[in-house]
Amino acid sequence: MAHTQVTADGPRMSDFSGYPVAALVRDTLERCGARAAFGLPGGANRELFLALRGSKVRLVVPSHELAAAFMAGSYGRVSGRPGVLLTIPGPGFAYALAGIAEAWQDSAPLVHIVHAPPGPPHQRLRHQALDQSAIAAPMVKAVFCIEDPAQLLGGLEEAFEAARSGEPGPVLVQLGAAPSRAAVPPPRPDERELAALWQRVARARRPVLWLGQGCAGAAAAVRRYIERTGTPAFSTASGRGVLSEASSLNLGYDSLRGTTAALNEFLDRCDLVLAVGARLAYNGSAGFGVQLPAGRLVHVDASGANLNALYPAAAVLAARAEELFAHPQAQSVPRTQWSAAELAAARAAVGTVLQHESEPAIAEQTAAQFFSNLRAALPDEALVVTDSGMHQVLARRYFEVRAPFGLLLPTDLQSMGFALPTAISAKLAAPQRPVVALLGDGGALMSGLELAVAVREQLPLVAVVFSDGYLNQIRLQQLQDHGRAHGVALPAVDFAALAVAVGAHYELSDARLECLPQALAAPGVTLIEVPVSDSAAVQSAARRSRAKAVVRRAMQIARRPGVRR
Repeated sequence: MAHTQVTADGPRMSDFSGYPVAALVRDTLERCGARAAFGLPGGANRELFLALRGSKVRLVVPSHELAAAFMAGSYGRVSGRPGVLLTIPGPGFAYALAGIAEAWQDSAPLVHIVHAPPGPPHQRLRHQALDQSAIAAPMVKAVFCIEDPAQLLGGLEEAFEAARSGEPGPVLVQLGAAPSRAAVPPPRPDERELAALWQRVARARRPVLWLGQGCAGAAAAVRRYIERTGTPAFSTASGRGVLSEASSLNLGYDSLRGTTAALNEFLDRCDLVLAVGARLAYNGSAGFGVQLPAGRLVHVDASGANLNALYPAAAVLAARAEELFAHPQAQSVPRTQWSAAELAAARAAVGTVLQHESEPAIAEQTAAQFFSNLRAALPDEALVVTDSGMHQVLARRYFEVRAPFGLLLPTDLQSMGFALPTAISAKLAAPQRPVVALLGDGGALMSGLELAVAVREQLPLVAVVFSDGYLNQIRLQQLQDHGRAHGVALPAVDFAALAVAVGAHYELSDARLECLPQALAAPGVTLIEVPVSDSAAVQSAARRSRAKAVVRRAMQIARRPGVRR
């Protein structure tokens, strides 16, 4: 694709105005294999939205561009096919940025199509003018220019390929401006390097697999390899479910279960750690608390930039999991020497949840009981989406994940407002899988009106709101660290009235979730509210905090001038 430069008169925006060019963009999206687009119309793209009427590309218009970006990224993450984000330049572009950054952190393929902002002269003073390329550059794989409509097909094809190749991620396509950088095609793995890596793995006697989200597309091959060789495995947070956690060969690890020390003890007995499709970033490595024996890590990832980034490896290979496990030598790796007793003991130690006295009660039962009931009510292939917050912590501790993306969460960015838009696009990407969104009342305040979008799109969807009236994860941290909390109370929301207002069904549930099977079978949207309350330990801490506040207030009054002592 030709990389054109901005002229003194600015980019040729007029080349992309009018319905005929918008129809050409639509046809090009269809040829690129796009199946869904998410965004809001405005002055710059109104013809494109009109052109998408009757298209093979399903158009979803959410409440705002942030939700649209979450939807596009999560659609790409679950389907493997890049989600398309459509915004206007300026405010629409800016509002979507957190969702684009989330897609960058989540390795989610996304193609963001936006018109270029006004160019020089006096660019800073022009209407809705931002340097979009410079702003987006740190959080996208590439910035593309399509200055001439004749370049649409080649330019968009290149953008789609960049979004899904190597480590998937977002790309920005600007209609009418030169890119700040172009995509670099990922290297193909060398046959000799692949063979040498499998020879190294074959020599190991007590190996372990560390699985990341990059293995999701190769889950069946990974499972066959593990079962044939008897290799134990553990996962990053976003890689959970690549191997069902019901498997005796899955160690059941999550950093929020509090058993990283037990995992490190097990790893010390391994002679090889094969990490595949995992960036080994903060969230997936317990804040880099996972410790690997020196010289025993073999790291395979689609992005060469992730190799030897923080964990030094004895061997590295830039390759996708599909390429790795399809290699013929994967079939000749012998069975490991792990005994069933060793692995059972390791699974018991690593998969055990260390109890936390600050955990809230969910409908007057423990969190463990609630998530056990949730697991029992869902089929193995169900897709559960969490927002950022205390409920995510509890879900990661107690929910058993049995399928790829069975627990879909924001990773290192941890954006609030993520769950409901993601659940909508996940249902579009995987319509055969039941989808349940888990969100706190804080997340519901951010994206709750997307329930109306789910109703309009006629999606069978269940949203579970944990209602406690606080930004509770931060509140509990404040109480633990400082003995008091402030700035964490939320405005009261009548969720029953909200459900009625948007056309969803409402249920108030106890921890047994007896209403969930019927909600899953219903054709529409169901909002289930679950009350959450403090544990006895937190109630005691809150009482002590209130008592100390009374004493502090009395002492302040006593020290005022003129107060009789």
